[in-house]
Amino acid sequence: MGNQVTARLLSSEQLEFMKEKLETVLADKGVKIEHPAVLPLVEKAGAEVSGSRVRFPRRLIEETLKKVPAGFTLAGRDSRYDLRLPHPENLFYTRTCTGALNYCSENNDYHPVTLKEAAEFTLLSSHLDRIDYCSLPSVRSPDVPPPTTDIHTLRTVLNNTTRHVWVQPYEKENVSYLIDAAGAVVGGKSNLKNRPVISMIACSNTPLEYKSMDLEVILQCCRYGIPIQACALPTGGANAPVTPQGLALLAAVEVMAIVLMAQMIEPGTPVVATPLPFSLDMATTYTLQAPVEVTLCRMAAVQLFAEGYGIPAHTYGTGSDSMSLDGQNMIERTSTAHLVALAGASVLGGAGQLEVAKTISPLQLIIDNDIFIMAGRLKGGLEVNEETLAFNEIMGLTGREAFISMEHTLKYFRETFRPRTFFRDSRRAWEELGSKGLVERSRDIYNSIRQNYNDLSLPEDVSQEIAGIIRRADKELSGL
Repeated sequence: MGNQVTARLLSSEQLEFMKEKLETVLADKGVKIEHPAVLPLVEKAGAEVSGSRVRFPRRLIEETLKKVPAGFTLAGRDSRYDLRLPHPENLFYTRTCTGALNYCSENNDYHPVTLKEAAEFTLLSSHLDRIDYCSLPSVRSPDVPPPTTDIHTLRTVLNNTTRHVWVQPYEKENVSYLIDAAGAVVGGKSNLKNRPVISMIACSNTPLEYKSMDLEVILQCCRYGIPIQACALPTGGANAPVTPQGLALLAAVEVMAIVLMAQMIEPGTPVVATPLPFSLDMATTYTLQAPVEVTLCRMAAVQLFAEGYGIPAHTYGTGSDSMSLDGQNMIERTSTAHLVALAGASVLGGAGQLEVAKTISPLQLIIDNDIFIMAGRLKGGLEVNEETLAFNEIMGLTGREAFISMEHTLKYFRETFRPRTFFRDSRRAWEELGSKGLVERSRDIYNSIRQNYNDLSLPEDVSQEIAGIIRRADKELSGL
């Protein structure tokens, strides 16, 4: 690998300035948390607690950050898909969209996500080489009790992938059942610390507050060694500053508070800094995901954590405000993927999402797979030496030799990435193949992949154990 390409948005002086302001907010302003078990734990660790207001003295911040693990693994059910953070080659991993409510099928049918489609989307992602782990969509199905939807969805996802799974709980009471289900995959919850086949998202309630459910996630993850994706989802101009700089600062403060709480509860708990900012369109009051200013915010927040604190950073690396697989969509998501990757993100999130992360599309997932490969190729940079320069071949030219016949070309031409979703031939060939565009070619690829799916089902004993957990959850949480 050559010298990697980077997009360092903040200067060293700006980075230190933002760190100082972040720590000032945490030390002097603090955050509000509501959880009877978490408050005494952080107070015992040195936080200043006044009612529900928690402040983190600067010395405490400094000492607590030393406890953040330098590296850890997001485990897959199959160890071949283990993901080591930070990335061993300083590149990035990718994940599917989480929380999407709607499904846009290959035939452009738009409707709420069903369990069957959650299974299909997960299985497809497991057959794409640049989608590294899976998330849970928001299923709405008459066959699933609403209070336990996330638990049913986790079983569906686990039954259709052998890769790591990112879990977003929907209710405080569900957290323990979700962990029980993950524990069944590795032979018991006590084994999750060594084989964390799930990670869990804990979110702020912007500005500077934390709900009981998310604090329960932090507490339970610390107890069982489950990696925490420490998340903030501020909306610039609504509940957060409208400027990219201010939006990045508030997002970073909220994420850092989760990082600190986790280390204060259980030192060494794995954490991924996950700022996922949005912005409010002042002309329409509609929340947006993909304005260039939001991309700048993500780049700043990623650099702040990755370079400023040495903590792996995760943010949206794809996504669009568009409702369809149109030109706007492709421009927004490709620009985002490239810039966030170059800014140093360890995880690019949101594969397959449309409509400000409200919708998932299997065709978009296939296209994003190619976009991520391009972003990785760009990030990897170039190795420059006499061999890669073809220096000897150039010096040996005697006339108008064709490089196509040279050994050097034969050796290196396969390194050129040819996206499966692109067409790179003549107009005549294009017309003979039906004059298909990007979306039509993606549909053909999708049909080909799903005709050759591998069976990724859970072992029968594990499946039965999880079924028992779900029956218990349905009875205790839904009264069924």
